[in-house]
Amino acid sequence: MKRSLLLFYLFTFLPFLISCTQDAYEKGEGELSTVVAEMADGFTSSDKKVTRFITDDGEQFTVSNPFSSEMMPKADTVYRAIFYYAKDGDKAEVKGLNKVMAFSPHKIDSMKTDPVKLESVWMGKSRKYLNLSIYLRQGYTADDEAVQRIGCNRDTLYQNADGTKTLRLTFYHNQGDVPEYYSQRTYVSIPLTGVDADSLWLTVNTYDGLVIRKLILEQHE
Repeated sequence: MKRSLLLFYLFTFLPFLISCTQDAYEKGEGELSTVVAEMADGFTSSDKKVTRFITDDGEQFTVSNPFSSEMMPKADTVYRAIFYYAKDGDKAEVKGLNKVMAFSPHKIDSMKTDPVKLESVWMGKSRKYLNLSIYLRQGYTADDEAVQRIGCNRDTLYQNADGTKTLRLTFYHNQGDVPEYYSQRTYVSIPLTGVDADSLWLTVNTYDGLVIRKLILEQHE
């Protein structure tokens, strides 16, 4: 099967993303107790090496072992990923990466809500992203037109009786005739910059039915 595997850098906000295979994390030997895994924004320098990253809790680290990655191929660019690292003060030795799909909420005219398996939904202290861990069912096919897509529909902004505002979002998923032979975990980050609301209602269609998650955007000190 001929299939394009796409990774979009953070500030290219698109309504759809093609799911892609994640890179394996090489754990190494004898280091598991020191390794931390966190969602973060990674920054490349002019020589295309990842030199620093900022976690969703707002911690900033300088990479003690600057590296190049096919996941982060462009110079002077911000990328979204899960960083596996060992930290020493404000420095971090990066052990591995996992891909994260990043796309902004967008008004989608032709909605699809094919089911997914929803593992978790969360936000970091910075409230900059709505993060999801989901499982998509995958399979190989000779049909080049079979493409699976995910995204996020921006539904309605509600004004509540107490003066607060709630933005309703719906997770978009088009199975696209891709066979459902096995499940693949996929990480998603939805940037919340510019969202003028006090809370979010996210609706996801799962194999067990509709799931609605409410999240508060208010910052807590």
